Order: sequence, then structure tokens, then C-alpha cells
Amino acid sequence: MRPVRLYGPLLLSIACLLLAIPFWNDQVVQHHIDKIWLRRTNTIEKLLEFEDEYKNFECDVLFLADSSDFRTGHDVPSDESLKSYLEFLGENPERELWLDLKNLNEENCRQAEVLLTEMVARAGVDKGQLIVESRDWKALQYFTQNNYYTSCYLDIPHIRELSDEELDDKLDSIQRITESGAVSAISFPASYYGVLRDTDFSVDMLTWEHRRWAWQLPFFSRSRAILKDGRIKVVLVKEKGHYHQ
Repeated sequence: MRPVRLYGPLLLSIACLLLAIPFWNDQVVQHHIDKIWLRRTNTIEKLLEFEDEYKNFECDVLFLADSSDFRTGHDVPSDESLKSYLEFLGENPERELWLDLKNLNEENCRQAEVLLTEMVARAGVDKGQLIVESRDWKALQYFTQNNYYTSCYLDIPHIRELSDEELDDKLDSIQRITESGAVSAISFPASYYGVLRDTDFSVDMLTWEHRRWAWQLPFFSRSRAILKDGRIKVVLVKEKGHYHQ
């Protein structure tokens, strides 16, 4: 009977901790309500599921020139049009949405901007409610010139394995992007923060904690530093819910 007496309170404690996670997650989000956004909200059902917990959201989007539409999707387009998200923003002018435009380039950027501006106008959305992100910073310049808040997605494979010279070259290239006037911000995985935190860029910084929920952020030194860093305007966190794609 001794093991039962030992394991009973332990199991009860674990159960209480697990039940407390949603409450603690809500507390952390509410404390940083304008900075912590929900990542990969690629269905409108997921956005609606979490609209009472998070103020702002991020989704992956593909521009379909032939269909004159933007569809959510990370690698391939879904049947979900961006229209439903913009209608939500139009009805909630205090909310914001980060659009990770996966296939934006210099060839399609003008057509993409014209279409997005038309959709934004029809939905009654202010351009300031959107972040438009792409790996192609030159393609973003056209959006920036048309009063969108834009961010260049920094993709630096094996950043921690770069030599000092290679890293200096990368930082110089990022500095040139930030000084070009083409973008409003740079965005990067939180794992880059240790390398980028001491740089003096002239634009905002956006990031995401790839595998962390909001409730976990206070337990990690890097995440705590990111939350305190005023240069970082948004940190995306994960939470799948019932409609994750």
C-alpha cells in the first residue's frame, strides 16, 4: 500500500499543474497582449477558436495570380481565402494580422499589392492592421511605398556554425537591407536572437518561438529577454487547438 500513498499525491500534483497550464498561458498572453501573437493561424476556424485569448494573429499566405486571390497555406494553397480574415479585421479594427507571403517576388509584387489593397478596401481594413512579410525584401519595397508595414524574413542556415568573417558578411547584408528603406522590420527565428541582439538596426524586429507556448516564455532566459526587448515588437508563439493546419 505504500506505493499508492506515495504516487497518489504525486499524480494529483501533476494533474493540478496540467490543469493550470491554460490559465497560466492566458495570464502570460494578457500581460503581453500586444506583443505575443498566435502563430500559424492558417484556418479561420483556428483564429475564431482563439480570438478571446489572443488579440493578434499570424498566417501563411500564397498569392494566386491566376485566381486573383490570396489563399492560406504553408507550402500549397488551401481553399481558405484571405477574404474571411480581412472581414474579421474589418469588424475588429483593434486587431492585427501578420501575413507571411510565401511566394512573393519581384515579378508578382505589383500585382499582389494591387489585389491586397483592393481586398483591404472592400473589407474596410486599415493597412496599419497588417504586417506583410517575405524573404524577398526587394519585392516588399513596393508594399512599403504603398503604406504597408513590411518585414524581411531573415533565413540564415546554420547561423551558429558561421565563421566570424561569414557572420560579419551576413550582418553587413542585413544592415544594408535595414538602411535601404525597403522594409519596416526584420523577422527571424528566436534562435537568431543571441547573434542579433547586440546589433544596431534602424528598423523594428519581429520573431517567433518555434516550439514554445506563451506559458513557457517566462521559464527561458532568451524568451524573457525577448519580451523585455523594446526593439522586438512581436513574438509569435504556438498553440494548435482543434483546427491547426
